[in-house]
Amino acid sequence: MKTLHMTTLGCDKNTIDSEMMLGLIEENNYDIIDDPQGAEIIIVNTCCFIQSAKEQSIDYILEYVEYKNSGSCQLLIVAGCMAERYHQELAAEIPEVDGFLGVGHFDNILDLITALETQSDSDQRDQDQIGKGEKRIENQYFGDIDKAIIEARRFIRAGTVSTFVRISEGCDHGCTYCVIPKIRGKYRSRRSQEIFNELRVLQEKGIKEIILIGQDIAPYGCDLAEGFDLPALLEKIATEFEFTWIRMMYLYPEGITDKLLTTVKRHPAICQYFDIPLQHLNDAVLKRMGRKMSFAQTSDLIHKIRKHLPDSVLRTSIITGFPGETADQHVDLIKKIKLLPFDHLGVFKYSQEEKTPAAEFDNQISEADKEKRYDEIMIAQQSISHANKQRFIGKTLEVLIEGREEDTYFGRFYGDAPEIDGTVFVDSNDTPLTIGNFYSVKIVNALEYDLIGDIENEFTK
Repeated sequence: MKTLHMTTLGCDKNTIDSEMMLGLIEENNYDIIDDPQGAEIIIVNTCCFIQSAKEQSIDYILEYVEYKNSGSCQLLIVAGCMAERYHQELAAEIPEVDGFLGVGHFDNILDLITALETQSDSDQRDQDQIGKGEKRIENQYFGDIDKAIIEARRFIRAGTVSTFVRISEGCDHGCTYCVIPKIRGKYRSRRSQEIFNELRVLQEKGIKEIILIGQDIAPYGCDLAEGFDLPALLEKIATEFEFTWIRMMYLYPEGITDKLLTTVKRHPAICQYFDIPLQHLNDAVLKRMGRKMSFAQTSDLIHKIRKHLPDSVLRTSIITGFPGETADQHVDLIKKIKLLPFDHLGVFKYSQEEKTPAAEFDNQISEADKEKRYDEIMIAQQSISHANKQRFIGKTLEVLIEGREEDTYFGRFYGDAPEIDGTVFVDSNDTPLTIGNFYSVKIVNALEYDLIGDIENEFTK
């Protein structure tokens, strides 16, 4: 049985792709291991959303090239977004890579591995440098970015209690800065029955939190004739399944309807958590970005959410240093961030991505100015986050315990998404807690991003 390691980089869509590849691999008697140094086959599922993601992907690939030259690695495969977009450049620059697997082709992973192993066995690699590059072009799958969402059994590690569920793929928004439509294709919803089938499997595996994801899940169902929009999908999941938390990620603001807010309010299992990527709050910048909503419309939406769901937790993301963003527009952005105080706010420094309209815009901002503006936004948000956290002091929250550091347990409440938001630190009063279970925790203190609480009791659900 050959050993295989997979490294997953980038977003949670990549995480699902990796789990589906590993599900297929596991069924075919490969030994999946965590240590890449001991693996005979290494797969890197890459990201190339922005420049820093490309650099991280290249760093991992080059690290694993060393394992191939001097370690156990026999086959090195590059998968995902970078393989989709830059397979030709990678084949030319890093000849040690044996094969490529683009987005939407994870179901071909075994075909690729089999082809590479057969090629190796027949010693087809002792060609000159150009010949090797030509042969590698045959050993790759890419290009069909608009294909229907593939169904496959996922590799879910034992003890997992929180996982992502893809309900859509691709994007039709056409924001001027974004390369995602060129990598993941047009918007397509996943058929509802396939979602429900996967949820039944996840429920049987003991999953307690599902996180519904896509590039933008708000338009779910718009391209299907099933009659399920996002509120109807949530209604069925909340009614017919027993997940403790149902979380939504990536809701563009124009898709958040009164019907959706009413559905969230009606079902306690649906987390009152809204991840709304706004990218900016100055109307002139928003127009250049190709965004659909003005600041006034966004402000009305945020106030509506706060009014109807006062316990809701809101997250957004902002791009700073967009081409042509003036100093005054940056100041205006910070002013408006303070007017619409988000609980969580992530900031990206604009990345000039080739073959996007914004890459050709005049007045590109220097890296030094981007860094300065980034710091100023984060300082402003730190105060906002600290102030928002104070409202939880004295409240009792349901907390999912995820780990322990020395004598302190830590976890999340409904207002924290995994890996990107804050943490709840829990004093158990010397009572052993079970990782993966929910506990009632009374909040006694709030920091800039985290909460501190005392254990009260365990939930049995």
